[in-house]
Amino acid sequence: MSAIRITNFLGIAPKIASELLPDTAAQVAENVNLYSGNLLSYTQPTGIDIGKSGEIKTIHILRDPADDSEVFLTWNDEVDVAIAASNEDSLQRFYYTGDSEAGGVPKVSNFNLATDGLGPYPVTGGFYDLGLPLPDTVLTATEVEYTTKTSLSFFRDSAGKVTLNTSTDHGLTTGDTVIVSGFTYKSGTFTQSGSQTVFVDITNHGLVNNTVVTFEFYNKIPSGPYVITYLTANRVSIQAPEEGDFSGESCAINLLSLNAANVEVTVEDANTFTYFAPGFPIGTEGSPVSYAFGKVELGGLTQNRVYAYTWFTPWLEESIASEPSEDLFIKEGQDVTVSGLPTSKPSGNNFVRGVRLYRTVSSRSGTEFFLLATLWFPNTITNVARASNVATVTTEYPHNLSVDDYIKVANCSISSFNTTNTEVKEVIDDYTFTFDQTDSDVAETGASGTLYIDVSQNPGTTPAIYWGDGGDYTFFDDFDSRLLQQSLTTDVYDPPPKNLEGLISYQNNILVGFVANEVYFSEPNQPHAWPFEYKITLEYDVVGLAAISGALLVLTESYPYLIQGIDPAAGLSVQRIDQDHPCLSRRSIVVMYGAIVWATHGGLAVYSPGGGAQMITKYNYNGETWKETIDGTTIVAQFYRDKYFASHSNGAFIFERESQRGGTFVTTDVVATAGVFDSITDKLYLAIGTAGEIIEWNNPDRPRLDYRWKSKTHKTTNMINIGAARVIADFNDLDPNALDATWDSIDTNWEATTGVYSYTGLLTFRFFADKELIFEKTVTNSDTFRLPTGYRTDTFEVEVESNLRIREIHLGETPLQLKTA
Repeated sequence: MSAIRITNFLGIAPKIASELLPDTAAQVAENVNLYSGNLLSYTQPTGIDIGKSGEIKTIHILRDPADDSEVFLTWNDEVDVAIAASNEDSLQRFYYTGDSEAGGVPKVSNFNLATDGLGPYPVTGGFYDLGLPLPDTVLTATEVEYTTKTSLSFFRDSAGKVTLNTSTDHGLTTGDTVIVSGFTYKSGTFTQSGSQTVFVDITNHGLVNNTVVTFEFYNKIPSGPYVITYLTANRVSIQAPEEGDFSGESCAINLLSLNAANVEVTVEDANTFTYFAPGFPIGTEGSPVSYAFGKVELGGLTQNRVYAYTWFTPWLEESIASEPSEDLFIKEGQDVTVSGLPTSKPSGNNFVRGVRLYRTVSSRSGTEFFLLATLWFPNTITNVARASNVATVTTEYPHNLSVDDYIKVANCSISSFNTTNTEVKEVIDDYTFTFDQTDSDVAETGASGTLYIDVSQNPGTTPAIYWGDGGDYTFFDDFDSRLLQQSLTTDVYDPPPKNLEGLISYQNNILVGFVANEVYFSEPNQPHAWPFEYKITLEYDVVGLAAISGALLVLTESYPYLIQGIDPAAGLSVQRIDQDHPCLSRRSIVVMYGAIVWATHGGLAVYSPGGGAQMITKYNYNGETWKETIDGTTIVAQFYRDKYFASHSNGAFIFERESQRGGTFVTTDVVATAGVFDSITDKLYLAIGTAGEIIEWNNPDRPRLDYRWKSKTHKTTNMINIGAARVIADFNDLDPNALDATWDSIDTNWEATTGVYSYTGLLTFRFFADKELIFEKTVTNSDTFRLPTGYRTDTFEVEVESNLRIREIHLGETPLQLKTA
């Protein structure tokens, strides 16, 4: 026979009998990295102490904002973590389900919450419940009876704009509809002496020269419109139709045109408003006439109005609305006092810091709730400073301010920082802001006090409303309904089911989870809101979920399902994939190769948008050989450098898909209970054992593990004696004199807890004839060496164990024959 040359090494395929394997395939391939076709081991894992105890089942990585270093979050439960916010979210917000130690309900956290204290992380209580509680209070709305107001003075310009001054606060808001009545006549007398000129004497008449005014003459002269040709403060002259000679006769100015029904007003101040009533000019803005006896009352239609509120968080999360208040039947513009509003956040672990108050507004298209105001609870001040007449204030909770908001600081322990109706100058971060304040400099110092925010409709121009100030949490609604623009949209914002599991992130910033055979979806861009109406019910219980190419693959105890669509409100399509590949382990689900891989009966299944569902390990395993060695129900897998890295109750393996031969399959001694791939650093981290240890996999700076590779069973046509062998390896990569020092430096704790191979020699070569070991040798160079004589066989195998790169193995009957390998 000619010499045998083994190179381009492959992994195992237990499905195939050992003598029928491809020439370079293996019966055993442990800890061997075959990416290059050579035999090369993975490196000794690097242990990372995070102070955790027990068996870690979930790892998630955050980054420390100070230095961008990795911070590990770990759980002893099978927790599902999803990211719904943008990577630009400096808070590093994340969402998760399955944490039974913290109550099991879906949660939300971020870097600050999860790491607020000593590790291990996340710290106890470092989260909020994901769903918001339902408001359980019904508000009380009380109408403020409108008292009819009387006019002290008025004027009307040439365009018909009437400015009315009332004797008391008119209580109106721009846009209100009013009825103005009570205007009649202004009495006087007139005189005509032998000509058409008539002099009309009316005290403080307020008329304007050269305008047409309606006069009422009780005799002698016809009543009607006349042009004023001359005037003084108390007399005007007009031209009568004909000459006359009389004096002291009664007359009046007709002021009825000042009356108006259902006109909209524009408020100028508490005692002044304007409206339009066409007619002659009378008075001026600087000199209004003061003889009017008009009255003002609300006009318009009587409408039904109710109020409701929602919970609101600094993350702009909003709950379903409360039950509406009892019906009020009032005229638009009538003021209402709203009481019964919450004075603090609801019970439970939530991020609620305020409420949003809504009221109904009626229109031709129907009645709808519109936002009146966002009412943040009064905030506690923790620190203050002042420099160059700019005050800086830090609060205990997010202040929720924007530049140009108006604020009040009260009861500050450093009284010089107290201020009212002051505009925010700069927002430094979520907890710190500044405002202008002329006073002496103060170095940053701890302080107490309370921050209130002006919630009036037009802060800075209307009387301020500091909700909660002095313990008063009622709300006075005098808002202009025409300026209300934001409608209530959270009617279906149910919290997620408490027993939700399998949380993942789907397209359009949607979170998805499941309960039994029901799949739930969050509102797009609203991870806290899970409308019940979006739920999809399937035939079989769900095991896990994965998103790929704009679709959602739902893996069940039987058939997979494909759900597609970008908005649950618009409807999602559901399609069953008629390949009965049940998912045996949720943690076996990995997205890789543009496809989704999971453990099923008989091997690993794969789904891709173009290829459908099939078995990806069909060239390596069948149902029988898979069950003999691999427990698919316990697989925990990660995607790492194009490989499927999996651990299970019987061991661990690494699978790499390979187009020509189906895939490369090797086993490893490193059995993980959890894993996470950090795409930023290109590192794979694994949890091992039951003592809370995390390792970094295949760190190139670490010593290499020993690997073991055993060839197929080679068959020859004749009985022969394989008498010579040669192993071509990179023997110079390791100085034999430094072996002891190198391996002594290996983490002995890792070695003791995992049972990983200790160093057994530079390279061990074993030769088997007829399935029996007949030769073993420590090889230290690539020279030819002799094998035993005195036997003949047609069945032989070779095995190597090393931590060096092996490039080729040559076998022959004689050393001379090896030259033909």
